[in-house]
Parts: sequence; C-alpha cells; structure tokens
Amino acid sequence: MDLPIDPTQNDASPQELIRNLPSQAARRRVLQAADISIDVDDRSFADTLDELSQIELRRAASQLRFAGARTVYYYRVDGLRQVSPDGATGRVGDVGSPGAYGPEVQTAVRDHDRIYVVCNVPDTGSQTQLTISKENRPTTVATFKPRTQLLAVRASDDGTADATVQAVLSYLELDDATRISFLDTGFRGRLEDACVDGYSTLRLRNTNPRDSSREVEVRSKESETENVADVRTDAIVEDLLRRGDTELDTATGLVAVPTDVRSMEHGEPLHPRVTIGFPDGWVTFEQFVPEQVLIAFDNIVRESL
Repeated sequence: MDLPIDPTQNDASPQELIRNLPSQAARRRVLQAADISIDVDDRSFADTLDELSQIELRRAASQLRFAGARTVYYYRVDGLRQVSPDGATGRVGDVGSPGAYGPEVQTAVRDHDRIYVVCNVPDTGSQTQLTISKENRPTTVATFKPRTQLLAVRASDDGTADATVQAVLSYLELDDATRISFLDTGFRGRLEDACVDGYSTLRLRNTNPRDSSREVEVRSKESETENVADVRTDAIVEDLLRRGDTELDTATGLVAVPTDVRSMEHGEPLHPRVTIGFPDGWVTFEQFVPEQVLIAFDNIVRESL
C-alpha cells in the first residue's frame, strides 16, 4: 500500500495501515510516536494490534497516513497567514479542478493542530498525461500550521511539488508561493545550529563558468564511533564553504529533532538521516519516519526563516 493515502479513496483500517508499513522499524517508530507500547517483534503482534482501542488505533493511523513521501519541499506563502482552519477545511467540493487531468485537491483535513491538503497530481506535475487515470496518479500532501507562512509539500519530485502548490493556491484562493532556498542569508546557519549533528557527505557547485569542473563532493572517512564524522570540521572543507566561487548544493547527515521516537539500537532519541537540497529548499528522509518527526522538522524550518 502506497503512502501517503487519499482518505477519499482509501478506507483501509488502522491495523492494515500499520501492518503494511515497510519495516519493523517503521512500525516501532509509528507506535512510539502514538504512545502505544507494543513489541512489534512478538509473534502475537497482530492479535495485540487488534485489541487496541479505537482511540489508540486512530492515534497510530494519524502518525502514518500522510507520512509516506520521504521528500518535503518548502514554500513561503504570505497569504497563508490569513487562512483559518475552518476556512481551509470547508472548501472541498466548492472549488473546481484546474483541469480534468491536472492537479486536484481531494480533501483537506485538520489534525495535529495543522491543516493537511491532500492532492491528486500527475507524475512530475504534467497535465498532458491523458493516458493516466485519476485513480492511478500519485497522492501528494501539502501541510501547514494555521496563521503561519510555511507550506510543506510532500511529493516525489520538484515538478509534482510545484503542481501540488498550484492546486493548493487555487483551492485556498491565494496568489503566489515562493520556494524557500536554504542558502538565503542566515537561514542555513540557523537551521544547522538548530538541528544538524553533522554531515557525512557534502556536494558543492562550482559557480565559476570559466572552470572545467562542475562540482566537488566530499565524503567522510568511516567513523570508528557511533557518531557521524562531520566533514565540516576539516580545514579543506571550511575553505571550500567560504570560497566565493562555490555554492553548497546538497548534504547528507544526521539531524536532531525533539520527538518521542527512539533509536532501536541505543534507546536514545532518533536522529534521522536526511539529505538536504540547499538551493531548492527540500529535505529527504532516508528512512520512514512518523508524522511527529515530520512536524518537528517543519517547525525547525519555520523557526529558522
């Protein structure tokens, strides 16, 4: 079962959603985020799951139903500040689709003190793929905290994310959105200070058009400890980051987010491994993480603006 789900098209039970998660680790993280203590490795796990209350099952489902897309694209939408929760969730059915095969809002849901706008969008955002039925197109999710300007779009690629934003703008009757660049003045530093443990890989663009090289990639040596070996501490990397003819493109490393999700190996708070696309404002989580982790990272991005 693909995640995120469209609630208007998918009526799977919470138990089925949990069982269909990609790994035991994913099930464990979802249940931890939902404050449910079950041993996912126990042979009676399925029976125990069926014994949970409906409240517990709904709580678990809310941690996974919109959490399937591992890449999040961030946009600044100034008009979003004026959108009330009731105004955001009361429009479905009243707003026309941009086109029979274009991006379309399916529903809007209020949960976790946020709004989730669920969309049906052709791959890469194209509106010309007339051979693809609406039922077979990817589900994307745009989410925001009411009275704020940050819109987080969970999608597979840039084009699909941009098309999702256009559907959301039309749905909310807003005019414009701007993709956030993590290279904006001061933003990268605030984000890294707030949550980055370290980077094991960096890729920098060469911005000098006269040079024959296009990019530089730096990888850390194998760490002898459990901690990430942060390449930023090397003098050569510090020099590369300071140069006027290089620009940080992507980085992969660990981030610290304040959640209840724990590492299976050490029992410590989970530090997800992510890849950050700095110029284009996106973050890819390298493993499945529950809604609580996604929300916590969204909050860090918003507070770093």
